[in-house]
Amino acid sequence: MRIHSLTIDNVRAIEHLEMRDLPETGVIVVHGRNEAGKSTILDALDAVLNERHTGAGKKVKALAPAGRDASPEVELHATVGETTFTMRKRWLKGKRAELTVHAPVRANYTGREADDELIRILDEHMDTALAQTLFLRQGELDPGVAAAGIPSISRALDAEAGEGDTGEEDSDLARAIDAEYEKYWTNATPPKKKSTYAALFTAVDEAREAAASHEADVARLAQYVDEVERREAEIETIGRELPEAEEEHRDREKTFAEANQVREKAAAAAERLAHAKVARERAEQDLADRAALTKRVAHIRAEEQQLREQLEPAQQARDDEHEKIAGLVSVVDKSKERLAEARTAVKQAEAIRDLARAKRRLTTIGEQLERIQTAEQKYKKLLDSAPERDVTDTQVRVLEQAESELTLQRRLRDAASAKLEITADDATITVDGDEVSVDGTETVAVHEGSTLKLGGFGVVFRAAQGTQDPQQAVEKAQQDVADALAATGCATVDEARAARDVSKQHAAELKAARQRLDDTLAGASADELRAERTKLSAQVDESTEVLASLAPEFNPEADLDESAADDELKKAQKALGDAERDVDAAEADLKPYANKTAAHALTVLETKLEAKEAEAAGAAAELDRAEATAAADTLEHTASQARDTERQAADAAAELDAALAQADPDVAASLLEGAATRLQNLEKRKVDAENRIRELAGYIDLATGAAERADRAAAKLDAAETELTRATRRAEAARLLRETMLRHRDAARARYAAPFNAAVRERARVLFGPSVDFNYGDDLTITERTVDGVTVPLKELSGGTKEQLAILTRFAIADLVSGDGAGSPVPVVVDDALGATDPERLARMNSLFSQVGKHSQVLVLTCFPQRFDRVAAAETLSIDDLKTTSDRLG
Repeated sequence: MRIHSLTIDNVRAIEHLEMRDLPETGVIVVHGRNEAGKSTILDALDAVLNERHTGAGKKVKALAPAGRDASPEVELHATVGETTFTMRKRWLKGKRAELTVHAPVRANYTGREADDELIRILDEHMDTALAQTLFLRQGELDPGVAAAGIPSISRALDAEAGEGDTGEEDSDLARAIDAEYEKYWTNATPPKKKSTYAALFTAVDEAREAAASHEADVARLAQYVDEVERREAEIETIGRELPEAEEEHRDREKTFAEANQVREKAAAAAERLAHAKVARERAEQDLADRAALTKRVAHIRAEEQQLREQLEPAQQARDDEHEKIAGLVSVVDKSKERLAEARTAVKQAEAIRDLARAKRRLTTIGEQLERIQTAEQKYKKLLDSAPERDVTDTQVRVLEQAESELTLQRRLRDAASAKLEITADDATITVDGDEVSVDGTETVAVHEGSTLKLGGFGVVFRAAQGTQDPQQAVEKAQQDVADALAATGCATVDEARAARDVSKQHAAELKAARQRLDDTLAGASADELRAERTKLSAQVDESTEVLASLAPEFNPEADLDESAADDELKKAQKALGDAERDVDAAEADLKPYANKTAAHALTVLETKLEAKEAEAAGAAAELDRAEATAAADTLEHTASQARDTERQAADAAAELDAALAQADPDVAASLLEGAATRLQNLEKRKVDAENRIRELAGYIDLATGAAERADRAAAKLDAAETELTRATRRAEAARLLRETMLRHRDAARARYAAPFNAAVRERARVLFGPSVDFNYGDDLTITERTVDGVTVPLKELSGGTKEQLAILTRFAIADLVSGDGAGSPVPVVVDDALGATDPERLARMNSLFSQVGKHSQVLVLTCFPQRFDRVAAAETLSIDDLKTTSDRLG
């Protein structure tokens, strides 16, 4: 069969799909995503060939589309043998079948007649068993194909072997043999006896069992008498051995007790040795620790001295650096003034924006509170007592970091600042607004812009131009602290922490009260809204106060446009950004002139020296405490005594270990156990023998008349065996005749193995190499694969290898059938294969697909077209394209 075109309508997920003008040979790759309908193509092809249009079974119902009231319909245009036809079938609602035969003679059929004519064409020209084999469905790639049962393959193999038709003949003799055979044997493999024939064996077995039982009774009677004599002799022997065994047991007990005492002494000595070893190790460790501590003190003192030697050069470098520093230019001052003005403008715009928002929100809350009438008093009090400032952990952490940075910058400023030495007698001067008493000589740190009042004189300090002023970093840090405080609404860090704690405590209390209130109000929150109103009112007052201080001309009672306020804030923020950039630019011009590297280096060196002095003092104190606790000589003496004690304990332990080895308590215990076991066994055997004699006496009494019963059972067995012999002769003759006929049939099939193996190997060598070979079952099913002399059963091969064998076996079958010419070839259809194949094997499988496509029609359905990139495909079709166009795709 060659498929020319296939049209599918309303089959499962496919609403419409067309595959037209398919080449008669070559590989046709149809690709699409999962659940796009690839497997549905194979099911539709199978249905149009094999399912009558009147069918309504599970297989047909499974074709119906989900969620749509439409009937599945398939049209196939194909050639089978010399017949070219178009078959269109519709199932379920509006059932229809139309068959148009185009060649060799045109004809038209409909309904049942169309189904019947298609079946006749397929039966006459196509092997349906071969089609089922070459249609490889997803998840059903079984490498074990029973090729000998497919007529097309049998004919092809006959031609390969040079034989005529080897089909079996249904002769009268064969039927007679089968009829006789079936009287005695079932059709199972291997054959089993039928119940009537098996009953004869059962009768013989039962008679033989009865005869044997009676004969056994006679034999047992004689055995009973003999055993009584043996048991009496055994009792006499045991009586002589018992006294000796009892004496041996007593001696072994004594020896074991003495050996066990030696073991206990050796164990105690080993324990004393272990304690002595621990004491010695502890004393030696104490001595080593003291030496390490002494060494550490000396090392730290040396490091401290090295740092002191570096101090004077560092101080001189700092002084030289100070001499090179001049002052800053006026542009920096002007930039800072503009920056301060811009910050004030931003605060004013923020206050107006916050006031507008607060007023709008107050209006909204007022409208909401009018709809709420009642709430619990406790929750109302909590809300009314909400802290005016809501301070968070994050705000406090930011404030603490800013304050820490301010402290650091002040220290760096003080370390880097110029110093004025002022001498006076009991006078008061003013430095940056702070009064300083001077009585003698007083050193005052000054920086850029510092203002001093000395009596009637006013002095302003200006640093040299090009010198970086550390006061800038201090001012920036001060501003960061002020901003962080402003964000919390607090004056100090401690106040912010307290406000944070109050906020957290209030939030926890509010959460518990709110839960109870929610249960009562079912979602309403009047108290919270009132508290928010109170808070917003306070915010309005606060914003009004801020605006009064920043812009006295502003009228807080006027209507405020929140959007306009936002715009004004954005303008002020932009102006602030410009001012900050101006300050940064001015400061950047001064940076190359004053990095104060030496001052910073001196600060670092002094810090390191302070730390090293503290470390040295701590180490020395630790050494003094250790010496006070135990002097080094004392530790050495203690270690020496511990070593002597360990040696003495080791000598004592070795002496007892030698005694323990000589005593060997394990062997003594084993010998004692053996003596006890012997004594127990002798006593048990004596009791068992006495009891057995009593039991045998009873059996002897019961066995009276056993010989007469044995004679009757033997006569019954003889009659059953005679009947079985007659039936067996006929059954075995019928079995021999049938096996002879089957053997001749199997011999004919055996001739197929060589050409079939040659066809499979021809394809398999591409994948597994030239040394590949296979073993087969009677029905030409692959049972084992051999590569490079290593044979592996089929069931032990990997999943990927089994999948590859399944495909190449079908390719070999296609080769045989295509070369035979006796019947119509069948397309090879492969649905979503090679998912478990490695890249190298995949390349080789692609080569096989290309080879088979030269003389066969191969249809590949796949989610991953890249697996077949190396295949010389005659057509590559997309499922999505096939669903949307009726033109030929390629």
